[in-house]
Amino acid sequence: MLIKSAIYVRSSKDRKDNSCIDQEMQLREIVKSKGEAVYRVFCDKALSSTRDVRPDFDEMISIATSKSPPFSKIYCLDTSRFGRDDFESKAILYQLRRKHGIEVHFSNMPHTGTYLDPAFESIFQAFDYIHSQQSKVKGVASQKQNIRNGWRAGGPAPYGYKIEKVELGKHRTGDVITKTKLVRNPETCDIAKEYFERRARMESRRSILDDFYRRAIPSPRGDRRWAVSTVKSMEDNVDVYLGHTQFFRHNERVKNRGKSDGFVGGKKWRPKEEWVTTENTHDPLITIEVAGRIREIKQRGLRDAPYKRRVYPLSGIMKCGVCGTKYAGDNKHYRCNSMGKSDLKCHNNSIAQNTAEEAIFLFITKHLFNAKNFEGFADRVRNRINKGQADVRALKKNLSKVQRQIDRAMKLYQRGTIDIENIEKLLVPLQEQKKAVAENIDRLKSEKGIVDVSEGQILDVLHRLEEEFRHADPKIRKRVCMTLIDEIRILPKQGTPWKWERLLEIKGVHVPLTRVNVVIPPGIEPGLPA
Repeated sequence: MLIKSAIYVRSSKDRKDNSCIDQEMQLREIVKSKGEAVYRVFCDKALSSTRDVRPDFDEMISIATSKSPPFSKIYCLDTSRFGRDDFESKAILYQLRRKHGIEVHFSNMPHTGTYLDPAFESIFQAFDYIHSQQSKVKGVASQKQNIRNGWRAGGPAPYGYKIEKVELGKHRTGDVITKTKLVRNPETCDIAKEYFERRARMESRRSILDDFYRRAIPSPRGDRRWAVSTVKSMEDNVDVYLGHTQFFRHNERVKNRGKSDGFVGGKKWRPKEEWVTTENTHDPLITIEVAGRIREIKQRGLRDAPYKRRVYPLSGIMKCGVCGTKYAGDNKHYRCNSMGKSDLKCHNNSIAQNTAEEAIFLFITKHLFNAKNFEGFADRVRNRINKGQADVRALKKNLSKVQRQIDRAMKLYQRGTIDIENIEKLLVPLQEQKKAVAENIDRLKSEKGIVDVSEGQILDVLHRLEEEFRHADPKIRKRVCMTLIDEIRILPKQGTPWKWERLLEIKGVHVPLTRVNVVIPPGIEPGLPA
């Protein structure tokens, strides 16, 4: 029976002389000399044996440990090709040889056919581990120097950026020498900037990510839903978004029986004094002020509420237009509470949370924060905050009278009617009187809490309120809705399945709200069974 053997070859950045092709040729000759057949060549190119990701190696081990493996031997050039993690290599070799009967041969190992062979193998594995640690130290030193020179040390670009290669010349072998740096990604940089600015305004992560989902903005991985861990990592990289390059922040991972088991010392981050940072290496996406707010939020440990505690701002004021029962929030929808009662089962459809809230919030901002609706509003606000203004007006009238007398005296002096000695006699008491009246006005304002507010300042406050309401936390929106709106009635759907419409009748408390039409595209809301 012809014996079938597998061949495993691997090349890494630190051993370019041992290419996969050279390894394969040597091992094929060995398999042929033993009268065996090559089942398959498993090859991992430019991958380190100390990393967890070696796709062909993992596939080979999976096939070898299956119930009926198609090969009985594995040939590899040396132990370093197989792996440089001492414990992991021994565990895999034990599993293959003792449990599954797969022979593993290293062609560059001395073979005596005696009890010394396992000892030689262990010695070579120990040297492989030492070599891997030396390579790591040299690699880290090289990467640190890259950072100090303003280049990147490798890895994918953070969201909002992309990697640009820069050619620096050619090696003596003819290979092009390239370095990399970050440049703005025009497709995602504005989204990253928007996230940080909204987060700096204390908006919750979940609120921002839900908005990205509604706007069909894909996550960095291309998913429709953004994971909170994704934006937490962005916040950890706040200095990168300020235009700086950092390296050597993460602690080394600890491996337990060949698997990752936390970090050295139980801490993910190294002490800051060990970090390597080079400032202004690429274009920033955020300002220093925004970065400061992000750091403050992280330092204070402000956390989002758990996702399951979804807030429904319209619950409590939304009622069914058919049976009068209140609508309650349920699974991203507002549903009539009578649906769960056997004696009073209403057939009015539920309405999607996003659909209802977007219509109501748009209507509120349109009517409440519209400048056209504020004719005379500024005067009412000033009168409300300036109670006791009558006393101040009398003093201001007196001040204006004194100022007119000063102006009249100055005109007489300019015409030559009064000489300099007489003008001084007139102006000195008037100036003292003006100063006394002005001091009385300031004192009275301070005692009665009177402030001077212009119409522009009032409108500016309203515009800021509008902006804050648009990006506010759902709990804040709920309080606003409870304050402004007394009741919202949901009427049944009307129209065709291709273009549903329904009326939301709104009774306002402090603003004259009446009703709004909601156009519902097909597929947004589920039709409940009759």
